[in-house]
Amino acid sequence: MEATNDAMVTYRYVRVGLVALVVFLAVSVGLTWQQTCLQSSISAFFYTRSHAVFVAALCAAGICLIAYQGSRLGEDALLNFSGFLAFVVALIPTDADGLCQPWLPTEADPYGAVANNITALFVAALAGCALYVALQKWRPRQHPPTAEPDHCASLWKRIAGVLLRIEPWLPKALFALVVAGALLSFWDWFLDRAHVIAAVAFFLGIVLVAVYHACYARAADRTRLARFYAAIAAVMLATVVLAVVFLLADVRFGVFVVEAALIAEFAVFWGVQTWDVWDPDDRYPDAAVPSLADAR
Repeated sequence: MEATNDAMVTYRYVRVGLVALVVFLAVSVGLTWQQTCLQSSISAFFYTRSHAVFVAALCAAGICLIAYQGSRLGEDALLNFSGFLAFVVALIPTDADGLCQPWLPTEADPYGAVANNITALFVAALAGCALYVALQKWRPRQHPPTAEPDHCASLWKRIAGVLLRIEPWLPKALFALVVAGALLSFWDWFLDRAHVIAAVAFFLGIVLVAVYHACYARAADRTRLARFYAAIAAVMLATVVLAVVFLLADVRFGVFVVEAALIAEFAVFWGVQTWDVWDPDDRYPDAAVPSLADAR
């Protein structure tokens, strides 16, 4: 196999792998729920037989997001930021209040989660393989995207303009947030809330990645995809806000519902994006955002 084909297959594995990781976590959580009871949040499944899957799925997702190269500096910085925060969400647990039938491996019972975890692994692997084969076999080839929009509404131009204005300092700002978070972790009040803060920031980063792709698609005159990316960004943002409201109001199982919704929305966004940019030639040019900002 030629080096170029190796790179293409690796690129596709990273894209499909993220969707498979969502399936991995969802199946494990579903099995734990069925066999025991529902926790107040997906994060609380850290203390159950889904513990290893929760940590592994988030860390692997973090690696995929960091490894994936964005089309523009701002998008790439956001992917790296969210990828790093996926590790934080995995490694700093949520509080253990109100747990229902918790379980963690011990010397006396080290294998209690093996059936759950391995079942989830095989289902995720099958889902990933099925998605890869389906895209490889049935996705029609497309013309490479351009960066020459004929015309567009002023709202699109304003959004593209905002992205261009924040992009030069965005990587530095995100890095500063990470450093600030590391320093604040020595403060007990912050550490108690670090999991939630990191999870919210993770999804906000993905929201902005979706905004970037909405602009890319609009610059390429792919209006349906542009509307989809804009809609999924808006829905994810609204869900993040709802998650914070439910958390502050202590709505029973409310956080679980919105966490599940956010994970599903991320999977839909990433899945459609994988179909959209399946071939490396399908990736949007970095001139898309400037062209959109300057469109008539």
